[in-house]
Amino acid sequence: MKQDGISLKLLVIILIGGACFIASLLVLGITNERQGRFSLAKQEIAEKWSKRQVIVGPMIVRHDPIQNVPTYVLPETLRYETVIEPEVRSRGIFKSVVYSSRIKVSGEFLRDDLRSAAPQGSRTATFSIAITDTRGIEKQFDLLWNGNTYAFNPGSGVAFLDSSGLHALVPVDVSSSKIPFSFELQLKGSEGMSVAPLGKETVIAMSSVWPSPKFVGAFLPSEREVTPGGFESEWRISSFGRSYPQTWQSGAVILQQIVDSSAGVDLHERVDAYDMTLRSVKYAILFIIVTFAAFFLFDVLAKVRIHPIQYFLIGSALSLFYLLLLSLAEQIGFLPAYLVGTTMTAFLVTIYSAFILKNKRRAISIFILLCILYGYLYFVLRLEDYALLFGS
Repeated sequence: MKQDGISLKLLVIILIGGACFIASLLVLGITNERQGRFSLAKQEIAEKWSKRQVIVGPMIVRHDPIQNVPTYVLPETLRYETVIEPEVRSRGIFKSVVYSSRIKVSGEFLRDDLRSAAPQGSRTATFSIAITDTRGIEKQFDLLWNGNTYAFNPGSGVAFLDSSGLHALVPVDVSSSKIPFSFELQLKGSEGMSVAPLGKETVIAMSSVWPSPKFVGAFLPSEREVTPGGFESEWRISSFGRSYPQTWQSGAVILQQIVDSSAGVDLHERVDAYDMTLRSVKYAILFIIVTFAAFFLFDVLAKVRIHPIQYFLIGSALSLFYLLLLSLAEQIGFLPAYLVGTTMTAFLVTIYSAFILKNKRRAISIFILLCILYGYLYFVLRLEDYALLFGS
């Protein structure tokens, strides 16, 4: 092959490779569209089941008849013990993780704090707790306050907590210096759960069989243990880490300050098929260049004439891998989809190579090359912290 002919053919191959790479990038748009539909499906499931839960409370609200303003008092100690039981719900081909939880809440208020909040107030006050979506409460439960039982009523009962919740009227004129309280509830939700650390000393314990938690919020757990069989975590938070005091009057603190101080966990899905597909497409140019280079070497050195149309067909097969990967991953999961897509693409290109290279040994070398490339790509995709390093 003359030098001018080689240069011209190389230029044509580069143009074909660029066109195949652009075709691969079109999968990015399809992936984003499917990811958007998946998000809508998750949102629909959450609307029917229950949204992500953020619990703010409990707090005592007293009204001073002289100043005519409410005063908010937070507990001296607060403890949450939560067991999260995840399950998977489907909307068509899309699946989303939801959960049911068992929550035990206990703590103490100081009698002097309640009295000083409204010295001229009535002998009762509002025990309030805000919950993002009270549709997740399936069973009635009562409040145990200073050894007596009081019924909860719907609504937070406080204008400050401009959200859904529960409240109960409780006596504050008691003889003991510390007023213990406790209650248990079963709460459904989606994605995850967070709790605001309202106690002067707050302990939040969460556990679940979910193997891949994502700890979120203003505080990380003081202790945590994550295993393939689930996780256990515990937060120990003091009031020094918050931006609001133990007692304040109306207007001094906004609800968002309290919500921003919450801590909790999301039920994170370790393998996101859409993110993995998006990341894999970015390596399409590597596959096209290396594969085309191998065929070009056979073309030039082994004197095997390969027509540009044949390069185009090989590049098209490499580009279709990503569309095949996306469509299969939605049905059977990313790893099985990757194995099936790799096998189908590698065998397709190898069988075609046996015809155009006119030698089975050369075709086998193409098969080994593709297996190495796809194996390397999967290895890089599985890495999170070191993906850029090994990708480079």
